[in-house]
Amino acid sequence: MTRVLSRTFCCCIPVRAGVILLALLGLIGGSAITAASIINLKRSDGSRTAAIIQIIIYILLAIVSIFGFIGAVTRKLGFIRSYLAMLIVHLLFNLGMGIYAIHRNFKDAPKYISDCASGSEDPGVLTVCRNGAALLKSLMIGVFILAWLLETWACFIVVNYSKQLAEEEAQSIVKDTESW
Repeated sequence: MTRVLSRTFCCCIPVRAGVILLALLGLIGGSAITAASIINLKRSDGSRTAAIIQIIIYILLAIVSIFGFIGAVTRKLGFIRSYLAMLIVHLLFNLGMGIYAIHRNFKDAPKYISDCASGSEDPGVLTVCRNGAALLKSLMIGVFILAWLLETWACFIVVNYSKQLAEEEAQSIVKDTESW
């Protein structure tokens, strides 16, 4: 009798559980970010295009996550491979749009600073406004890099689960640890 080793991530968590958790997080997170972005869309001025694109990206993430959840729960290799392909496309699209959003933030920074200063010539006010714009730029870059790294890690987890399912299908084995 042939055995297929259970693949894990974070030392001990089965990749199937990881795919289920990632899909649920993607569904919940994508839906929440989409809702918040739609609410904030009415307030955005210069970056309206970036906000609309962000809404589209996170709606797609929620839809893609449904494929991953169904594939992991039903152990269907086709769904998992589709989820992986869509997740990679989403990562690339998110990377491009994140770079665009960062570019717009840097381009619009002088406008933010002048709006913050409201015509004031006080050096203290100008310093606070410049520091606020610099902090916003730094946080935006940090958040995007963290999101890209986490989504890349998610792709690796889904690849490992896809390989495990392919091995199990090739040998017609259902593992005891994966029966939940």
